[in-house]
Amino acid sequence: MNVTGKVRIFKNDRGYVTSISNKKEDGSWENMYIPVTIDKKLKQVENNTNINITSGFLTFWKDKNGLAHPKVVIMGYQEGSVNVVANDPDLDLPF
Repeated sequence: MNVTGKVRIFKNDRGYVTSISNKKEDGSWENMYIPVTIDKKLKQVENNTNINITSGFLTFWKDKNGLAHPKVVIMGYQEGSVNVVANDPDLDLPF
């Protein structure tokens, strides 16, 4: 599945995450944090930065119990008016 659009990226000691929110019937909110991998050839993003993903995809990883977890892989993005893409036409996946 291709992923594009505006997101806020958070950086912590384990890497990058973004979040999605769901408003519950009682008016409160719940959040789900999704791990993000930014292609190693791209400029890395600072904590709490808004970007526009121009090229990315949704994949998953499995934990030690075999349970699948979603992950977003970013291959290109725009920060402000600057496009950040890898210049290598033979782009390798970041993992």
